[in-house]
Amino acid sequence: MSFDRDLIATFVGSLTLVYTVMIIAYSLQTIVPIGYSSPVMALRRFLDDTVAPYLLLFRRFIRPIGPLDLSAMVGLFALWIVSQIIQGIIAG
Repeated sequence: MSFDRDLIATFVGSLTLVYTVMIIAYSLQTIVPIGYSSPVMALRRFLDDTVAPYLLLFRRFIRPIGPLDLSAMVGLFALWIVSQIIQGIIAG
């Protein structure tokens, strides 16, 4: 039984890592100019559809300071904290 719980906790950690990379890629696409080819636009749409709604939760309370948008950083911290809590609960 313990093996299954540890496996599920590891899976939650892996999902957190994937979503962290997606948030970082979403943030970098606004800073680094990249092309507008079809695969790049598909990736941008995917990130907009998956990451933007999550970050909008934090943008309601944290306004950008000039060109600096802190909602991604706060969103990452919140994601990591919630993930650690959930992994702790699952692992027991």
